[in-house]
Amino acid sequence: MRMRRGSLIRVKSCLVATGLSIGLSCGGALAAGAPSHATNFETRGGVVVCGIALVPGSRFDPGTLTTLTGRWPGLQCSAPGIPRASGGAGDPFVQLGQGQAGRARVVDLSQNDLLYDRAPVALAAGRTWALDGVSCSIRAGSIACHNSGGHGFTLAAGHLTRH
Repeated sequence: MRMRRGSLIRVKSCLVATGLSIGLSCGGALAAGAPSHATNFETRGGVVVCGIALVPGSRFDPGTLTTLTGRWPGLQCSAPGIPRASGGAGDPFVQLGQGQAGRARVVDLSQNDLLYDRAPVALAAGRTWALDGVSCSIRAGSIACHNSGGHGFTLAAGHLTRH
């Protein structure tokens, strides 16, 4: 459907105001089941808080046809009462990178080193989150995340399981 400049129309129960001529689809992007791509998010009530940080992982480089291992944008989460990394200083966080090298790991950080300084978006139970090769299922008070390499974790207050 094509729209003209400055028009206002209702499409499939979506009220859309346009300032420019655009093609419009009121489908998957606004659907309740669409995954969130927020850079920082939390469970309702803020029990588990996550965000994008530079974490160990791997990526396939199509230019050289090789897998590169290094620090890439990945997921970093915290919850009260999770176990600390051995001998670290600071607060415990679980990190998950992309690819086979992106195994979930616990790190102790003296500060949260998220890439984006934005308030977390609260996601309700039943929602999903996905970005940069990592996806999470939001549950009441917990999350379960995995990457394309099949590695992941489940995190809640006082509970962490890596798989």
